[in-house]
Amino acid sequence: MYSLKEVLRALNCRTRPALICRRNISEEAPKQDSPFKWRKPIGQHTGINIYNHGLRQKVPLILRNPQMVTWYTCGPTVYDSAHLGHASTYVKVDILQRILRDYFKINLVTAMNITDVDDKIIKRAQLAGLDWQKMARAYEAEFRQDMLRLNVQAADVRSHVTTTMPVIIQFIQQLIAEKQAYVTPDNSVYFDVSKSKNYGKLQNLGLSEDKLDPIKRNTADFALWKARKSGSEPTWAAPWGGEGRPGWHIECSAIAGLFFGRQLDIHAGGLDLRFPHHENEEAQCCARYKTDQWVNYWLHTGQLHMVGDAQKMSKSLGNTISVSELLKKYTADEFRMACLLSNYRNAMPYSDQLMLTARQTLQRFKNFQADLSAYTQFLKPVHLLDEGALKAQLTHTVTEFDNCLRDDFDTARAISVLMDQMSSISRCINEQQVDAQEEPAYCIDLLLAAGNFINRGIVTFGLSELQDRESLQEKVSFTDHSIDPNLLVNDVINVRGRMRERATSGNVKNPQLLAACDELRSLLQQHGIQVRDHKQGSSWVFAVSCEKPDDKSKSSAE
Repeated sequence: MYSLKEVLRALNCRTRPALICRRNISEEAPKQDSPFKWRKPIGQHTGINIYNHGLRQKVPLILRNPQMVTWYTCGPTVYDSAHLGHASTYVKVDILQRILRDYFKINLVTAMNITDVDDKIIKRAQLAGLDWQKMARAYEAEFRQDMLRLNVQAADVRSHVTTTMPVIIQFIQQLIAEKQAYVTPDNSVYFDVSKSKNYGKLQNLGLSEDKLDPIKRNTADFALWKARKSGSEPTWAAPWGGEGRPGWHIECSAIAGLFFGRQLDIHAGGLDLRFPHHENEEAQCCARYKTDQWVNYWLHTGQLHMVGDAQKMSKSLGNTISVSELLKKYTADEFRMACLLSNYRNAMPYSDQLMLTARQTLQRFKNFQADLSAYTQFLKPVHLLDEGALKAQLTHTVTEFDNCLRDDFDTARAISVLMDQMSSISRCINEQQVDAQEEPAYCIDLLLAAGNFINRGIVTFGLSELQDRESLQEKVSFTDHSIDPNLLVNDVINVRGRMRERATSGNVKNPQLLAACDELRSLLQQHGIQVRDHKQGSSWVFAVSCEKPDDKSKSSAE
């Protein structure tokens, strides 16, 4: 099983036969020196730095409008169930949005598309003998439920391709009118990349000459509109003639433009979408809005893949795990913690070892909160602590946590900072030690302040609160009886505590009572309640996962 440090390390119409352009994506290919350089927005500096893939360095996050920041995320193509590759992208995006919204107090306005008509949807529905619209709606409902189960906050607005068709058609018409796109003999429409002087800027692509393509002017040109091919496929009437449906890339450009206009602050999606999808989005919108920079900040999340498999998790490769399958074995919090430990733009090698490390990390946070609660309730011996040292350490933790999030949202390092603070406090409240000689004080307020900061940090990332004892009422339904489950568990723990005290009070321990205490501990563990014994009583905390009892729990006899 990997340690936390090991995981963090691993995760750290043809009218002219002119020059023909082709995408050149090989590493050895010569690259043109593009005149475009990322343009720093004019506005309010945030002190946050974000990685820019085009420049291959971090750049400052500057807000055009401090009162509102616009954010667009590429949504799903709903032709199948969501898998962990999708889930990791949306969980990571959710983490970033929560950090900006809840920690930095930035007013995000977020939007997402739903691709509900597409070649894959049509093909899947035809093979299954289903109505394509009903199938797409069913998979969309499943996607929404999966995101809810993963605690991913919904975008402020979500828009379907089928409901924004007039906007898409109008967008294409404008590009045709500006001679940035052309109509082919079959009434398809293609974007002319030779008119886009900065095409390839996101991926640092080169363009080279090649022979004339029989359909397109340039081999790199991409479809904005696909003409009807058969009578069974869904189509819409086009003002330039015939019927058809939009290409993939134009959907996001038109929908994002509908909501946010000629400039977008932040655009997010998986790293695999950077080219060609995001490159084509940027080219279309720069042409449509006559600008050389449509999106100010592109955020690309690293791809999830199985350990030992270098390829990303993909339906076409048949190497997927559905969200439902994940949640049968692990919790949403455990998967989110795994995403936090990998950082948003790093590749995420998925394995049981990674998930077990995430589980253990979560349990350490839970155990810390339980120990701190026990200490402040005087279930542990109280010591005089070094008040000056605790103040300095709390200041350091707050500062370093803030630095981590400002440094391209380094969640892995932020988690380490919180864990260092936990370890230090745990040594103060769990180990036998003499009272401090310098600035001695009980420091209950400082300990609680540190606990509150750690809990707020965890909640900022979208994890469940550590202080969740009050939520037991929601976990157990006693609507027909006047029973408080919190008090019930407390009473059971207190009775067990008296049994344990009686079993160890004499010169000779009572093995039968101790065995009964251990059996009761195991029974509670099976129901997701972890008992923690202290010198002056016992406390309890929810176990992160109740699938398996904690084999490392100390027995009462120890």
